[in-house]
Amino acid sequence: MSVSERYSKNKDISIHYLESTDYSSDLTPLVYIPGALGFAEHFENEMGILSPRQCLSISLRGNGKSDAPLSAYSLEDHVSDIEAVIKESQLKDYCLMAYSMGVPFAIKHASNYPEHIKGLIICDYPAKYPTIPESWVDTVLSKGYVKEERQHVVRAIQKESKEVELWEDLQRIKCPVLIIKGGTNNSLLKEWATEKYKNNLSNVNVVEFSDSGHELWIPDYDRFIKTVTDFLVDLDRLHT
Repeated sequence: MSVSERYSKNKDISIHYLESTDYSSDLTPLVYIPGALGFAEHFENEMGILSPRQCLSISLRGNGKSDAPLSAYSLEDHVSDIEAVIKESQLKDYCLMAYSMGVPFAIKHASNYPEHIKGLIICDYPAKYPTIPESWVDTVLSKGYVKEERQHVVRAIQKESKEVELWEDLQRIKCPVLIIKGGTNNSLLKEWATEKYKNNLSNVNVVEFSDSGHELWIPDYDRFIKTVTDFLVDLDRLHT
């Protein structure tokens, strides 16, 4: 598998993403949105496993090799980064996959462009963007994996966060949806939210990994990959 580094421009902000360069045009492309502070390279191994499927993995603003402005980290700002990458890559019909806090960004994008979304994979997060507590900043910075020159990103994400409910947005999404959730107390997708997904989506399948928490690939990575792959293969059959 060969992957190229690419950049798109969102106004004056450069957004980095990885894209497969050798792929089959017969397979549904997959666009991956990572969780908070995640970046494109986190999905690079999976891009190899899913080859020869065309895959894109995005570093939203402030993460990875994307630009990190001093402000503009709202839900809408992050969603506009996805739109910029999709426009640059010229994708029209694709599956969107999002993990954790990337989920509300993906849902908003999918509800804005339902005609282009052929499938949606939601990984362990409800359909809402949260108001992030200040304690999150302290927790993240104390772990030491955010470089000093990027610490303003963490503070700006928290400061600009505002709860946005996206349950009604789901009703505009008519494509097949796969929801993968953990079954332990560490899962961030609780039963009440799972039921709200079922009530607001017309074509949804929920898969629970009873022994997983928020990190769905632990303890069984192969199970996680197979669940995603099986869904994508079903999409391919629908659109051949």
